[in-house]
Amino acid sequence: RSPVALRMSERIRADPLDTDAWRILLAEAARQPPADFRPVFEAAVTAMPEASAAWMGWAEAELGASEVEQAEAVFELCLLRLPQLPLWHLFLKFVREHKVAQLERSAARAQLVPALELLLEAVGADPSAGPLWTEYVSLTAAAEAGAEADGALVSAAELSATRKAYQAALTSCAAGLDGLLREYEAWETRTSGSQAKAMMHDTLEKAAAARKASRERLALYAPLRAAAAVAHGHFPPGVATPRLLAAWRKLWAYEASNAQRLDPPKLAARMRFALAQGAAALWRAPQLWHEAARWLEGEGNAPAAREVWRRGLAALPREPLLYLGLAGFEERQGKMDDAAALLDTLVAKAPSAAAHVARLRFGWRARGAAAGRAAFALARRQPAHSPWPVYAAAAQLEYMLGEERAAAAETGRRVYALALAKAEASAQAKGGSVPAGLVLSYASYLRASADLPNLRELLERGLLLLPAAEAAQLWPIYAQVEAQFGTAA
Repeated sequence: RSPVALRMSERIRADPLDTDAWRILLAEAARQPPADFRPVFEAAVTAMPEASAAWMGWAEAELGASEVEQAEAVFELCLLRLPQLPLWHLFLKFVREHKVAQLERSAARAQLVPALELLLEAVGADPSAGPLWTEYVSLTAAAEAGAEADGALVSAAELSATRKAYQAALTSCAAGLDGLLREYEAWETRTSGSQAKAMMHDTLEKAAAARKASRERLALYAPLRAAAAVAHGHFPPGVATPRLLAAWRKLWAYEASNAQRLDPPKLAARMRFALAQGAAALWRAPQLWHEAARWLEGEGNAPAAREVWRRGLAALPREPLLYLGLAGFEERQGKMDDAAALLDTLVAKAPSAAAHVARLRFGWRARGAAAGRAAFALARRQPAHSPWPVYAAAAQLEYMLGEERAAAAETGRRVYALALAKAEASAQAKGGSVPAGLVLSYASYLRASADLPNLRELLERGLLLLPAAEAAQLWPIYAQVEAQFGTAA
């Protein structure tokens, strides 16, 4: 392996989602023999299952090595998962060049039509899929034309297949089908005679709505398509820009409005497609997965919501937002064991104060005091990821949810006192100061639990522990306490 490949491998070991490093490494791997490039591509798609550029690169590398069966296996792994037009265009090219190139016309048509049907089921809602719909109609109608050329009667099945192909294309929201519409009107007039107008009425109305929607969707897709075009060559950027997120949210809201009045199954398919198009440019944005899943949950589609959160976690296996979102979802579904397992995984994979606080709150809320305290004990064993807010959360949960109020208040006070002692020791060791937020939070707790002796002691101690600028925050609290509870003496 070249020095560049070794450097890129080191970068990927440090950050498995370093897309620039993967791009360089895969470009070099594609020039190697199959036995050498396959493990690299397998590792890439395992780390980035939503990155269609990696899948496309793998398929192209197999085809470049004349490994047709292996290329087909790669397509089988990714096509249905990633309804993205460039990937499916590559698949159609593969079918033409390696499946039907040597067949005579009717046999080639018999192979191509199912491939196009599969393609259009996946990406036919794409505004740019017009040429594919036109090709599909042309191939479907060719059987009818062939029968006429041979002087045979055209069967009812052939006429029905042609009509359905036209109707599916014209109501698909693909752009650039005006010529196909005129062609359909001429075909229906020729085929149905005096019944043509009645036969076309419903289709023409839906086609008009689809043309309007295609113009609106093209505008909504434009910013995402520009980003996705870069993504297919260089993988998506590491940080999603607010502009792209706003563009995706606008597209999602438009599709959710159901301007075409699609029936529920078709609307669900359209929403899945909108998510896939957003993911083409924004798969590294946890907001994409979280917001789509929450919408699906709100629509009562719990299985689809769970699937989206799971896909997000497969793409971003260390993302706290997705663990917390899915854990909350599972809790709302009554699946407490699944929620607990997700929070445990988050604490293990990406430990942080927020993760520990979420875990101990869930323990108290769903399992009771013992589980909450066990979660706090686990957090204390990871001091690097358990700053004072974890102790504050544990203390407040003891006070709010403990069985006996006085004992619970005292337990919470001891937890705060422990946090303050640790903060003092750390400040002395490092030459810093105690966090002002800790002292203020502790004071608020003691005030809420009406523990005046310890509150006065804390305020006096805090005035000595904190720098003057931060200690100034304690004086108003001290004055309010004495004005309310002090004596004239």
